[in-house]
Amino acid sequence: MRGIESEDWGILRTAGGGTLALANSLSEEGFRVWTPQEVRRRRVGRERIVKETTHPITPGIVFAAHEHLPDLSILSRKPALSYQRWNAETKRMERKGCPTFSVFRHGGRYPRIADRSLDPLRQAEQRAQPRDLAIAFSRGDDVRIPSAAFGGLSCKVTDVHGRRAVVCIKGVMGELKIAVDMCDLLPAKTAA
Repeated sequence: MRGIESEDWGILRTAGGGTLALANSLSEEGFRVWTPQEVRRRRVGRERIVKETTHPITPGIVFAAHEHLPDLSILSRKPALSYQRWNAETKRMERKGCPTFSVFRHGGRYPRIADRSLDPLRQAEQRAQPRDLAIAFSRGDDVRIPSAAFGGLSCKVTDVHGRRAVVCIKGVMGELKIAVDMCDLLPAKTAA
């Protein structure tokens, strides 16, 4: 069995407005899918109430586990993936089910995307989160630094100072401790 770090992904394409709905509906059906998301806060109305909305960072693109692609390809060709239903609470018609989508193919095959190549999108998702929703690492956590000179190295958090973490990288020459912004770290075993 392959580990989480070596998982391959494929691409599903849909309309930009249906990105989150597609990811949610396929996830509810048991498929392993992921799309990077950001939470936006804005003030609305006369009372200036803060409203949070979730938006996709890559509109129209959802990543799916590569082993699910043949099943998803069959599902994408079904005639009625969604339907409308009256919601009594909101007093309006709402679309239910799965938005229409297609499985990206190139040269007659489903391209494989390595899990590690999605790290920049994971970092963008982490940076886009409000401070209270962002991942906070604590002392002793195993993390990865996916970018910069230490790209892909695994290390351990030794100390935390606000939004920065001191990490220890063990190597041939001994230990190296560096301070890194928490938004530049990912859990050691990340699955999208």
